[in-house]
Amino acid sequence: MAIFHIIETRTVTSNTPAHGFGDYPERINYVTLTVEADTFRKAQNKAKKIDATLRFGGQFGNQVLTEAELADRKGIERPPWGAIAGTGQWRQNRYISL
Repeated sequence: MAIFHIIETRTVTSNTPAHGFGDYPERINYVTLTVEADTFRKAQNKAKKIDATLRFGGQFGNQVLTEAELADRKGIERPPWGAIAGTGQWRQNRYISL
């Protein structure tokens, strides 16, 4: 079994010159959920059972990354150290053990 991380994107914008008066929002990627599954597709299924609001298709769908892919990416907010260990999941700034 492998560990998969579900990545969401939060958009932050303000009507100031910092964000081009709303034309250039800041996109923040963060780990919203961590699941342990055999395959990529089973990780998506498990994530959908935990949170039915997750979407994986379309232009702004959530991404699924493995441990190695997450280590290669820069600028992704990660859960606190140790939250990934075991069979629990990380969801919206808290650790859920199933």
